[in-house]
Amino acid sequence: MKLTGSEIVAEMLVRENVPYAIGIPGHGNLGLVDALRRCRERIQVIMPRHEQAAVHMADGYYRVKGKPLAVFTSIGAGASNTAIGLATAYVDSIPLLLLIGETHTYMRGVGVLQEVERQHWSDMPRMLYPVVKRAWRIDSAGQLPRAVAQAFNVMDTGRPGPALIDLPMDVQAETADVEIPDMS
Repeated sequence: MKLTGSEIVAEMLVRENVPYAIGIPGHGNLGLVDALRRCRERIQVIMPRHEQAAVHMADGYYRVKGKPLAVFTSIGAGASNTAIGLATAYVDSIPLLLLIGETHTYMRGVGVLQEVERQHWSDMPRMLYPVVKRAWRIDSAGQLPRAVAQAFNVMDTGRPGPALIDLPMDVQAETADVEIPDMS
């Protein structure tokens, strides 16, 4: 089926039986927020006042219910606000999926939209590598079904922990003809 990158992520979250996506809408994740809104009958969006609170909410939910949630952020400072919550989840073996909005793939290295790019282009995921089990840097919407499926597998395999998927704005809007795997 033909879906945007954001719709692929939303459908994958629904198929993984994720009941809540927690985050703050921003310029770097509007495509994802729109796709989640269109799925509001199947996945509920919770908007805290701070990204760190979003990660702590997902952490607490897992501790009570035993199910991982998705957390979404915008570019730059919004994503960096998740570091403390991710570190807590990482050391306490709490799975959750962090979806970071990112600058367009063709705008990497320009320094726009709060991109963290001084040493490497679009460097935000690299800052969070020490506190996630695995991270995926996505360059096209067609990569998303495999990346999201792998993220859920990695989060719960062996010692559980958080995973990160980097979602550039153009990838969120790009369409791809994909098969969404049945997660049951």
